[in-house]
Amino acid sequence: MDFDLESIKKYYGFRSKKEKLFQDISEEISEDLNLDFLFFKLNKTNSKIGKQYFYSKFRIIETEQDKQLQEYTEYFTHNNSIPVEQELDKLNKSKDYEILDLILNDIYVNPKYLNYAKLSIALLFVIVILGFFAKQMLLFLLPLFMANAYYHYANKNYVEYYNLIISRLHKTLTVAKNIGRNAYFAKEYQSIPLKKLKGTFWTSNVSVQLAKNEFLIFFWLITELLKIAFNLEIFGFSRKVKILNAAKPELLRVYEYIGKIDTANNLSKIKNDYPNCTPVFVDKKQIEVQDMHHPLIDDCVTNSLDIENSSIVLTGSNMSGKTSFMRCFAINVIFAQSFGFCFAKAYKAPFMKILSSISIQDNITESKSYYLQEVLRIQHFLNETPQFQLVLIDEIFRGTNAKERIAISKAVLKAINTDHHIVFVTTHDLEIAHYLEGQQYKLFFFSEEVDKDEIKFTFKINPGINTKTNAIRILEMYNYPEHIISESYGHLDS
Repeated sequence: MDFDLESIKKYYGFRSKKEKLFQDISEEISEDLNLDFLFFKLNKTNSKIGKQYFYSKFRIIETEQDKQLQEYTEYFTHNNSIPVEQELDKLNKSKDYEILDLILNDIYVNPKYLNYAKLSIALLFVIVILGFFAKQMLLFLLPLFMANAYYHYANKNYVEYYNLIISRLHKTLTVAKNIGRNAYFAKEYQSIPLKKLKGTFWTSNVSVQLAKNEFLIFFWLITELLKIAFNLEIFGFSRKVKILNAAKPELLRVYEYIGKIDTANNLSKIKNDYPNCTPVFVDKKQIEVQDMHHPLIDDCVTNSLDIENSSIVLTGSNMSGKTSFMRCFAINVIFAQSFGFCFAKAYKAPFMKILSSISIQDNITESKSYYLQEVLRIQHFLNETPQFQLVLIDEIFRGTNAKERIAISKAVLKAINTDHHIVFVTTHDLEIAHYLEGQQYKLFFFSEEVDKDEIKFTFKINPGINTKTNAIRILEMYNYPEHIISESYGHLDS
């Protein structure tokens, strides 16, 4: 499996700088929701471009849903995808990750080499003309050839690097053209003006193939000598760069065309592998989700939730499923809003941004403690916005003492629960939970059974509050000394 996440993130990095995005999911939120792990589990795209495009959809929620992506997904759900996959497979080389760099960044031709090439051609012309009158002048062709060879090889690594990627760009254009022959995808392909690129990059592909094939090495040698003698490489490269730099909008559209088709095919596979539904979006503070499951968890226990004009408090022991439930719902929000389906039997909720405080850690490099990190993160949640926002907080303010934690949590959670905020908060402090019940929060809990030497989690959400305790019992299960167990029960009773 390809784990080159830095290269995969390139298109996301480009898209995240664009304006008019509904939400760019930050690195912190992505880590909280384990989005990178989810991407690698669900990714079955065929091309490097597809991987980059699919990943960007995890992290960027548009102001409007991509209807064309959904239509393409529906097409692959009901039609044979093998011919398209065979084309996409041709764009799965490591250098294909750099096609996007070629499109987004300007390429430069070293003026020193280009100016020399022009001077060399002029000298060649002069020497040949004078050679008709004085044949000894033709002897100057040898030092000119040697000088050409020096500049040719001094610039060769740079030119060959880009020629290799340009050859992959040529392959990309060919793949797009072949996919565009499918009547369903023809309209979008034909809307991209590519006439000025016709035949521009094929020479890069030919050069790469000649150099790789030992049976064609003789032809490669002939072309190499011609390139040196007439500076063909620098002139040809200069022409390609000029056209390439002028055609970036069209090339980006080709890139996105392929990425969208590959992503749509991948989404059709996901829909085939997991139970799913079409989301319903409402313009009010409401969540109604039925038999929701988490795609990262095999044999996942499904859960349902039905709330209106309220937020929720989740209680229960560690590992009982509280945090997984929050992540599960957030992932369903992303899929509903980005892809037009989600992992549930039914889904109804507003179109909303996601805010989270789950996997916070001390930041040693910035001298920020866990508590300070959490304070700064949650401070952003206090800002009221016209858009609905899903706010996920795991064990609020657990980085400070119990007395102040309870006091601060009550005040902050009351303030965050506005008309456009739907808050999911987990806590072990039952005093906080009871207080919030009177502040437009509904209480839910996850539970487990301790049977002899085994803990059995149900992973089912239940209305109300968890009054059972089993922390000391777990110490017994793992053979803590008897005097510690007895003293713990004594402190509990007192």
